[in-house]
Amino acid sequence: MKKLIFNVLVILFFAASTNGLQAQTPMTKGVNVAQAGVGLGGWTTSYTTSETPLMIATFERGIMDDLGKGNLSVGGSLIVKTGKYAGDFYGWNYTYTAVAARGSYHPHFVKSEKLDAYGGMSLGVYHISTKATSGEVAVDVSGTALAWGLHIGARYNFTENIGAWAELGAGVGNVGIGIAYTF
Repeated sequence: MKKLIFNVLVILFFAASTNGLQAQTPMTKGVNVAQAGVGLGGWTTSYTTSETPLMIATFERGIMDDLGKGNLSVGGSLIVKTGKYAGDFYGWNYTYTAVAARGSYHPHFVKSEKLDAYGGMSLGVYHISTKATSGEVAVDVSGTALAWGLHIGARYNFTENIGAWAELGAGVGNVGIGIAYTF
């Protein structure tokens, strides 16, 4: 079901971006946006007794205006999530960290200086570190692998510098919301 919803959103996003409107997106060349928020997704297990949501931080900078019917930005993201299991005889905890470069396309289909719709992809690495304990015995296990992601989202600026954002994605993070600072 998540895949169907994501595919419908992607189709609507790109169909709307080609409708011929020539409005400008707030993300233009030289504009910087830092975002912080929380989300769902990332590595998880059903054996966890408590988990934090994804803690998300992103940065992007507009690098090209009028690429087709939109603008291009590049930046990066940092995502962290922790969890633990506390049982009677043993316990364990984990930390999931993803660091990725990301690029986004901001089509000119919305006639608003405050609303910025975008879609893009990311590529980086994720690292999972776990520590299991049983009595006085502790075992540390960790691993690193390639991280990729697709995202589609929107940002709305309430003032010139402060706004809110929401994203739906696949790969690195699945759903996220938060605040944005434009400078």
